Amino acid sequence: MPRQGLSKESVVQAAVDLIEEKGVSQFSMGKLAQRLKIKPASLYNHVESIDKLMKLVGEEAIYQLVRLENQAIAGKKKNEALFALAEAYRSFSRNHYQLYQVIMAFPKENDLVLKQEAGEIISPFLKVLADYGLTENQQFHWQRVLRAMMSGFAFHEQAGGFSYFPADQDESFYIAMQCIANGLCQTGGEKR
Repeated sequence: MPRQGLSKESVVQAAVDLIEEKGVSQFSMGKLAQRLKIKPASLYNHVESIDKLMKLVGEEAIYQLVRLENQAIAGKKKNEALFALAEAYRSFSRNHYQLYQVIMAFPKENDLVLKQEAGEIISPFLKVLADYGLTENQQFHWQRVLRAMMSGFAFHEQAGGFSYFPADQDESFYIAMQCIANGLCQTGGEKR
């Protein structure tokens, strides 16, 4: 019998909070139950398994990231939207790195669910790229280039991979984004 006041949504939110606080590698159903002051077996009244719970946490993380990106690009076009999108992505990866890791490790076993989640993730990118006069195929290629640069930058930044040289990381990020903006304008047939 589910505990009164406890729901699947509250279990997921508690898992999100615990992962952000302690790290995804330290997360367990036992620690979550302890946080909620219930027996571990009681969690299974709300979620089927740790894999299902992590999928729900991943969906919540994707929702938060996409919401932040959509807010950042609202009312903006071309380079202004591109740089706002990149900054929102970077901000999420910095401020919610543990959730970002959950997104990057999102389960790949269900093609339909994965396709739906991938669609959510790339939607803000395709909105921005549509303003550059690219074909649909070019948009798919460029969203990969953009996401690869941003996720690689996020990984190296969080792992301390950029700390060995005195050059400003923000400036490096700007240079990378400017290269992408220039490439988009060139591909779309625009003058910079």
